[in-house]
Formats: sequence, C-alpha cells, structure tokens
Amino acid sequence: MIESALRPGFLAAVGLPRPDAGTPSGATRTTHGAVSLTRWGRSPVDDDSPDRVTLVVSRVVRRTDGAVPDSEIADAVAAGPARLQDLLPPFGAVQGHGGGVRFTADWMGFEHLFHSEGSGVAMASTSALLMGRLADAALDEVGVAVQSRLGWQLGSLTIFEGVRKLAPGASGRMGARGIAIAPPEPQPTGAPEADAVMHAAGILRRSLESLLDDHPDAVLQLTGGMDSRLLLSAIPPTRRRGLHVMTLDVPGAGDVAIARALADRFGMAHEVHGLAGVDDLTPEEAWEACRAEATRLDGMSDPVALAAQRIAERAFAQGVRISGLGGEVARGFYYVGGVRDRQYDRKDALRLADWRMFVNEAVEPGMLAPEFAAWAHERAVDEVYAALRAGGDEWFRATDALYLRHRMQRWAGATDIAVSNLRVVVNPMLDPAFLGIVSGVHPREKANAKFLARLQMALDPELGRLPLDGRPAPATYAEPPAWERAASAYRTGRRFVRKASQRLRHGNRPPAGGDVLAAKVVAHWRAQPQILEGLADLPFLSEAWLTSMLRGEREPRPSAVALLTNLAVAGERVS
Repeated sequence: MIESALRPGFLAAVGLPRPDAGTPSGATRTTHGAVSLTRWGRSPVDDDSPDRVTLVVSRVVRRTDGAVPDSEIADAVAAGPARLQDLLPPFGAVQGHGGGVRFTADWMGFEHLFHSEGSGVAMASTSALLMGRLADAALDEVGVAVQSRLGWQLGSLTIFEGVRKLAPGASGRMGARGIAIAPPEPQPTGAPEADAVMHAAGILRRSLESLLDDHPDAVLQLTGGMDSRLLLSAIPPTRRRGLHVMTLDVPGAGDVAIARALADRFGMAHEVHGLAGVDDLTPEEAWEACRAEATRLDGMSDPVALAAQRIAERAFAQGVRISGLGGEVARGFYYVGGVRDRQYDRKDALRLADWRMFVNEAVEPGMLAPEFAAWAHERAVDEVYAALRAGGDEWFRATDALYLRHRMQRWAGATDIAVSNLRVVVNPMLDPAFLGIVSGVHPREKANAKFLARLQMALDPELGRLPLDGRPAPATYAEPPAWERAASAYRTGRRFVRKASQRLRHGNRPPAGGDVLAAKVVAHWRAQPQILEGLADLPFLSEAWLTSMLRGEREPRPSAVALLTNLAVAGERVS
C-alpha cells in the first residue's frame, strides 16, 4: 500500500464521508466539533490543557538559542502564528480543540501544509496527494505546466485542481463552516549594512553552539563549497576536534578531497560514502523506490533524484544533520552580469526562465502534446513573472525573493521534509533573523559571494584563506583584487557557455545516480506497461511519445521519468 510511504502528518476534514480513508494503518482519529482529525507517525506534544490535542509534524522545533518546549508550542498555536515566526524551518503544527482545528507552518513555508474546500467538503493536510485522491480531483493544468518546465512548483500551486499549499507564515482554522486562512505577519526588516556581517556572524555562532549543546553527535554535511565552510567556521575551534562530518562522494565533484583535508586539519571524525546501491537494484525495486518518494514529495518534485539520494544515504549514520542550505540566498543565486538597481519586464523573466530555471529540470521535447507544450512554456513563464512581481519592482531584489520565497520552499523544503522520517535536518542559515539581515544587504554587496566571503572572514580568517572546490579562497571574494573582476567574468562566461550549449542540445543535467535509476524504472515500465496505462488518456502527454518509449524506441531523460512517476502516483485511487 502506497499509504505506508506518506510522511508523518495529519488530515483534518469536514463533510468527508470516510475521513480516515487512505491514511496509514495505526492512524489515530479524534473529533473536534464538526472536524475530524486523523494523525499518524508523530505523538501529540505534552499539553497542560486537557481540551487540546497538539501535533507537531516537523522534527525541528528550534530557535537560534535552542529547542522550544512542548508547552510553549501548544500555547503558541492556540494564540496565533505570530509567536512561531522566529522558529527555524521546517516547522508545522496542527491543534484540535473544542470548536475545531488550527494549523500553521513556518515563516518560509518549508513545512508543506495544504488545504482545499468545495462541494461541502473542506480538508487540510500534510499530504496534497492524499487530499487529491480523496476529492477525486482532476490534475491542475497550470501545476502540470509549471512542473514540466521547472521540475518543482511555484507559490501555492499543486498538481491537483482546488488543492493549494498554505502560504509561508500563514495559518488556518477549520470548523463547521469550512476553512478560514489568516495571512502571514509582516517580516522584520534587515539590519543596516554596516552591521550586517557581525550581526549575521553572531547568529550563526549562537545557533551552532546551542545545537551542539543539545546534540553533541550532530553531523555536519561538509563539502568543498562556501556554505558548509561557513557553518564549520561558526563552530569554535575548541569544539571541532571529534566533530562528526560527512561527505557524499559524487563522481566529478571535488568535495571529498577538500572535506578530508579540513577534517584532518581539525581532528574531525569524517565519514565518506559514494553512490553505491543504485546499481544493485532490480527494475521493480527502482520503481517502488521512486514511487514511494513521489508519495513523500506529493508528486511535486523529483522522486528519481530523492530515491537515488536516499539509497546513497543508507550507508551514513542518521540522527541530527547540520545542512548549509540557505547560503544561496545570500549570494544572489540568479544574478548574472553587473549588479545595479533596475526595473524589469516579462522579457527579463523569460530570459531567466529559459537560461537558468528550465534548463536542468524540463522534460524533453516531444513528451508533451504539442499544443500543451507550447502553452505550458508560456504559462510557466507567466508564473515565474508573477512570482518575480510579488518580490518587488527592482530586478535583483525580485530574483532574491523568487529564490527565497519559491525555490527554497517548493524544492528544498519539499525534499527536506520528505526525509524527515530518517533524520533531523537543521539549516542554521534559514534562521529568520539571519535571512532578515541578508534581505537588508544591497544586491551589489551580495553579488559574486562578497557578503558571504566577508562573513567567512569575520567567522574564521584561517578557513577563509583556504581554496574552495574549483574556486579561489573566500578571502579573494571578500576584498577582490583587480584581477578578480576579469576572473569572475571568465567564470560567468564559462557558465553561460555551458548553459547555452545545454539549451541548444535540449539536454539537462541528471541528478547524481539519477540516470541509472531512471533507466531501471523505464525497464520496469516496459515489463509492466499497465502501470502507465492511465497516462495515455491525459491531454498533457503525447500518446505517440509514450508508446514509443514503452516499445524501447527512445530512452527518456531522468526529468521525464520523474514527471511520469509523479503523474502515475497522482492517478492512483484511495483503496
């Protein structure tokens, strides 16, 4: 049963004939006024109020300075989301009380909660997939269009009509009359630029120290890049000896050599494993692995990439993991060229989408029905443009908001919470105070990693003088010498040429291990073509392409296998 793959969570419903249908075995159901609340995989928090049932669906319940007690969480959910907006993402909670149910998520929307209402039925859940099945919802054309180009979603979109993701920082109430959604509280403004580096350094130091106080065996994900270097630098040298660090050995990457040198330098306990395990799977096992990840991702990110990662991760110790996710926001991930304040229009959104966003994850030409393919591209660009507009009128600040408020929650957040059954992932650079400071830094100070490099030098100049994987030492970016401008232009040019070549080849970059896993999934589909039987009638897909692929006349990209897997899982019915 695919229900067993659902991540820990809940389903709150009004007017649903079978309110616990499709939920995992062993789920617990309680009634709160007109609302039925079914929960699984987590135990309610201790609560002094006997009239409440409070379930925290995330495994991260922390502020910068440490863990938050259960009683405070229960009271805060009852009082309103404003008291919860300083928690580290992901965080999500639901609370049943005498008159109904309340639910809320973190300020970034990292913890995915969904809601829908129509035809006398209202639902809220951690699973859009479950809600879509229970409502027998049709696939959402806009959601499919966006996902066929990006590989993930934007804003509140899902692949089901009428099912929407709760906005970052928003909260909801359910009762006999349905659902009422409260908008998020305004976010605090950033620190003045003159103080930004020292303020940010202080936050990271406090966050890492408190985390290691609570979890001395926490494992730092150490690569050859700048983000994990920053986190290591925020840990006092006296606490680095014996620190647990891990590195995934991906072919073609130079992470292991740099991470190993750092581990030796400070006497850290370093664990390294490769992508072993993917080759050993049978085609049926590969399909079941991707099918399960599609369920955990609610059909809205890449199940092939996540399945390959989960298989590789089997060799590593689980527990509490310290991740460097979030540094991308502080260095202007989508910046290209000279940074100066400027306005923008849809043509800018089109260029960004075609050259930076669609290249790696878009499905291959011919897979979509021709009319839908053309419409999907234009509609996906429209959605990118709308997301940019929500971030303001200045181009570089809008691209920052696009990355932070959309890519981070709908791609990184979805993946983070999908593995929460295995480990607790803590992202110190997603601290709301840290990102509030980053938001106050002018884009020209973030471009070319200048702000992060200065932060590195404030935290640990010694580590800042050591080279990164394939790039100069952070010290070079902090105070760029005259030649660095030319070197930066050269690196940007090379990246542009690679993207241009990739776009002209209509090719994308498969995730580590994804090409092998995708080939095994396709082999299983060819042996069991009934798995994709229902997809032939979808107006989105080319029936000729699908038939040709199943006959072995073409080998689909991993991105195509990912979308087909998501659509196949979305089409499964509740038993």
